Amino acid sequence: MKITGLNAHVMGIPGPDGSTTVRNWVFVEITTDEGLTGVGEATTEYHELAVKAQLESEIRPRLIGQDPTCIERIWQLGYRDFWWKRGVVHTSAMSGVDQALWDIAGKAAGLPVFRLLGGQVRDRIRCYARPDFAAGTVVEAALSAMTEGFDAFKAGQDEMPRPFQPLALADLEVAKFTQVRAAVGPRVDLMIDCGGLHTPQSAYRLMQGLEPLGLLFVEEPLEQSLVEPYLRLKRDFPGVPVAAGERWMTRWDCRPWFEQQAIDVCQVDISHTGGISELRRIAAFAETYGVQMAPHNPYGPVALAAAAHVAAAMPNFLILEHCRLRPWFAQVQTLPVPLDGGYIDVAALAGRPGLGVELDWDLVRSRPHVPLRSRRVADAAGAAPLN
Repeated sequence: MKITGLNAHVMGIPGPDGSTTVRNWVFVEITTDEGLTGVGEATTEYHELAVKAQLESEIRPRLIGQDPTCIERIWQLGYRDFWWKRGVVHTSAMSGVDQALWDIAGKAAGLPVFRLLGGQVRDRIRCYARPDFAAGTVVEAALSAMTEGFDAFKAGQDEMPRPFQPLALADLEVAKFTQVRAAVGPRVDLMIDCGGLHTPQSAYRLMQGLEPLGLLFVEEPLEQSLVEPYLRLKRDFPGVPVAAGERWMTRWDCRPWFEQQAIDVCQVDISHTGGISELRRIAAFAETYGVQMAPHNPYGPVALAAAAHVAAAMPNFLILEHCRLRPWFAQVQTLPVPLDGGYIDVAALAGRPGLGVELDWDLVRSRPHVPLRSRRVADAAGAAPLN
């Protein structure tokens, strides 16, 4: 079997207001001379057209004629055949390719991808919900997710003090999560996404305030250029699990964080870090250090399916992010991911070869790329924070 084509499709997704674009899903489609087609996802924020160009101008010529089931050979080619081996544009492009290759391999073997990865270690995959850009308060969003069957919820960065002031942000977040915990009760797991916006001082105040609330983890409390500030937070707040990793590319970015025990939960993203192949390697690497995996996944259905297959076969899996983005998430799937009540059923995946998700390509092509709004905050002097 040989690869005959590779195309990248960028689909603009509006938020609940119907007009403001909140995502541009990037789907990778690989075709073969035996009629099998694989799909992957390489969605990013703010670099979508660059990813599409990388796929179609640099990666496609290298893949035409290759055997799509030689997944590791192609992964190594994608990593080592380029002078710039890492960076969100290239590794996202290769992540989408890798997912599509596993999809083809599963279809060729007549098996779901998780069986090719060694088989399942769990019967269902727990997912958590987010506010998903919807109107209303975070408390209302959390309660709404609970009515859908989710028993875990994450929020953060939805409100910012203007002008930006880190200590004020810490106070705001503690007050908000105190309200959410009171509303959902003690049995719902809560997580906060800090987006790396805090200083060491405001992160300390935040952790002090959140500690009594029993969060599942605190995500990216600090910017990630240095490991040492994370080590100090872990030393001073051993009862508050710390998560990071959504902006790490490949196992090499993870290495110092694992070796220095700087985090409790790793959040690498299957659409950025190197696809299914690299996510499973990172998970095995993390397991040796007692680090759990909660893959970052605020994107589309193909990324959800790909991450679910790895999670099914991952011993140190904790929980998987899911961004609902109605109605597009459901409408774009002709064969949907079997998600129900906040859990993906592994038995339902077992009856589908490959990734087990198919897309409505006419709908994908009908929604062109639209630039995202800038994620900009500034202090009273108009300067950007050091995040």
